Amino acid sequence: MNRKTFFAASAAAAALAGSTASSIAATQPAAGGTQGRPYAPVLLRGQYDHAAMMRVLDNSAAHKQLFLSNPDLLGAPGTATICMRMVNAWNAYEFALEVAPKRETLAVAAVLISRPIVFALNDAMWKKYRIAQTFHIVDRTGAPARGNPTRAAWGPLDPSAGPNDTSGMYHDYSSDALRARGARFLVCHNAIGGVSAGFVRSSGIAHADIVAEWMANVLPGFTVVPAGGMAVQLAQELGWKLYPVTD
Repeated sequence: MNRKTFFAASAAAAALAGSTASSIAATQPAAGGTQGRPYAPVLLRGQYDHAAMMRVLDNSAAHKQLFLSNPDLLGAPGTATICMRMVNAWNAYEFALEVAPKRETLAVAAVLISRPIVFALNDAMWKKYRIAQTFHIVDRTGAPARGNPTRAAWGPLDPSAGPNDTSGMYHDYSSDALRARGARFLVCHNAIGGVSAGFVRSSGIAHADIVAEWMANVLPGFTVVPAGGMAVQLAQELGWKLYPVTD
């Protein structure tokens, strides 16, 4: 990919963060809002953990890579596409560059927009709202998922494992394993509003109440931000390199 194509793809991917939630919500009932309008409140100053967001983004590391999700959910059974891309790119940076025996340190973070925001929710929300059934999500065995199948580590999180040990942490695509390695996740509030609109009818719960409940049940290590596009812009201003997950 040449420089011009890369920046065009980056801009298009970042634009998804602002547009995806509104396009999803626009197709849903307007429960929680006025007639004919989706419920899409803006998180204002003081209504979210700005300090937590900045602890992720205002990082002094020399090498920083930011992953932006696309609407794809699973890249393999029980495995989030964005987590797969994070692990594969991170492993190559740490273990394949000609800097042996010293490993290059890479700061890694992700911005979840569109449907992958459900990977930020705990098992209680997955069960209550039947998220796996709604999106046809399976666990690693191929069976219907009973909770969030992308969270729990697959095995011991031992940083001394070899990079080609397929049972070690460097081949663990769970969010727990990524967090153990130092990755952090930012979650688009606009996308929470957009995706949750699709659960109003099936749950019988007002849209505003679903948004509030999802916000209160985000996993540890996942921080809700007002908009994914805002987080991407701020990250790039602070020196992060963007990897838009487009495949």
